[in-house]
Amino acid sequence: MFISCIMSSATERTLRAVRNYDARLPCGQGKIFLDGPDAYVLWVKDDEKFLYRFPNEDTVAKSLNPNNIYGTSCVDTDHCYDDTSLLLPKVGDNDAGKYRCRVHYQGSSSVDYVVNLQIVEATGTPKLFDERGEQIVTPYVGPLTLGSNLSMICEVVISEPPTTVVWLRNGVTVRRIVSDKPGILRERVDIVEASRDELDAHYQCTASNADVTDAMAASVVVKMYLPPLKVEIRLNNNLNFEVGQPRVVDCVVVGCVPTPTINWYIGGTLLKASAHKELHDGNYTVSSLTFTASKRDNKKWLSCRVHNAYLPTIYEDNVTLNVGHRPTCITADIRMVGITPGEEEEISCAVKSSEPPRQFKWTFPDQRSIFTSPTLVPGLTNTYTTTLTWVPTNSDIGRLECSTENEFGEQKELCLYNLVLSGAPTAPICRQVELPPSEDIQISCEPGWDGGSPQSFHLEVRNSLGEIVHRDANTSGNFTLPTDVSTTDNLTVTTFAQNSRGKSTEQSMPLRSTATYYQNDRRTTFWEQVLILSTVTGFAVISAAAGIYTIISRRRDQRRNRLEGLFHREPDFAQERAQGSVLECHQGSCQNLILSTCANVAIPVSSYDNLN
Repeated sequence: MFISCIMSSATERTLRAVRNYDARLPCGQGKIFLDGPDAYVLWVKDDEKFLYRFPNEDTVAKSLNPNNIYGTSCVDTDHCYDDTSLLLPKVGDNDAGKYRCRVHYQGSSSVDYVVNLQIVEATGTPKLFDERGEQIVTPYVGPLTLGSNLSMICEVVISEPPTTVVWLRNGVTVRRIVSDKPGILRERVDIVEASRDELDAHYQCTASNADVTDAMAASVVVKMYLPPLKVEIRLNNNLNFEVGQPRVVDCVVVGCVPTPTINWYIGGTLLKASAHKELHDGNYTVSSLTFTASKRDNKKWLSCRVHNAYLPTIYEDNVTLNVGHRPTCITADIRMVGITPGEEEEISCAVKSSEPPRQFKWTFPDQRSIFTSPTLVPGLTNTYTTTLTWVPTNSDIGRLECSTENEFGEQKELCLYNLVLSGAPTAPICRQVELPPSEDIQISCEPGWDGGSPQSFHLEVRNSLGEIVHRDANTSGNFTLPTDVSTTDNLTVTTFAQNSRGKSTEQSMPLRSTATYYQNDRRTTFWEQVLILSTVTGFAVISAAAGIYTIISRRRDQRRNRLEGLFHREPDFAQERAQGSVLECHQGSCQNLILSTCANVAIPVSSYDNLN
């Protein structure tokens, strides 16, 4: 009696649920918070049947709240439900009735909420049609282009009013209508002069004639073909491309739908990129090109062209390339420079640079630095020089570095100098240049070390008496003797180098005059011919003698082989002597003769012929 008296004071409200669908009954009008571990929510039906308690064993085990303050963490009430609500799966007629939700607070009085649940038939599922009356059966509509129009109609069959039909765009209600009559309800929504905001817009039509059952819904997504909002080649404000150095260039395309085709061009020629990648991130498409510039690319346009396959226009961005190189030292070798501590010295440094260098930096062995200004060398392209003037000290002996930088970066290979104490130069290596007899004699000298100071080359021509008949000096080391000297015999040439610190040792060599050169040339030619003729004749004689000797030897060997097998009669010495013929004697038949007599017997060649 006490319980029923308290329950009778609770506020009641009537809610409807759709047959054969899940229903979720809320406890109260808003969010329920429990103020302690002993607080709880209790659901009963018709004040008799216990249905649900919160919190329960499952919720206690899952709770992470140190103060045991229970409540929903849901924000979107359309998709997330308070754990204090009551879920009725697939309701039927037996589920109709009165439901009571009692909230027992730990520090205050309990509160009751009563729900009278009614069961109704479901309204029809919404169907979507376009302005031509054709049903939209795909999950998207379009594609649309900028400025185009679109109308969509939501059709709902109402069986048990009242029924509410709502059009939502991205979750926001744009149209709402409530019908109290059964029949077919059509509700229209229009997209006028579509803008970029309509891209991927979610349109949903819902129909509901219940309070605690999810509404019937049909939805589509708007697709669009959009040109790019922006095409930009990003170089971080650095248009300088160093020759031979690869560099990554990005082309960023914003707002192009669908993903565009991106091509790179240099001076109107399509690039075959050594490395190319694309990144699609929502509304952005990035094409990265690894580009290695050459000198011929200077002042050419680098273009990024964007094409949407569904739109006719091509969009592009262009930049003008500034191609160059860092400063490079003109002299690759280490230059030896002689210095005298306490005396003023000058050293020049020259580089090739596509852009004017900023300044030159001279670094001494003790890491002391001096800066000088560059000067363009007149008549030479991209050649710059600078001069260092200073008074050296003993600490300057060693390696001196000269370097600079321009817009493309610092000089990689430094100009190097080896500072040594200055002295006299080394002797040059000189030789007489062989020329035709009709021309004057020339002497060419290859310089040695200059001693660290500018040097000059000296030439003296002396006759057989040691008298100087000609003297000359210059800085090139190349000399041409006058005609009267060139035609004189028995001359000697002496050469040496000299600088401010002294002179080198003298080198001497005999001078061949033009007349001597001509005679020697003719004599040499004649004797060469004689030598060749003699050599050929000698070889011919030797070859002929060897051939004759070989023939005779072969014939002699053949006859000896034949005589070995012949029958010989005993010679009649008396008869042979009487006839005055030469005694013929064979070694095998001279057995009865005195050995000395047989040894002196001459055997003519004709005898061998008779034997044959």
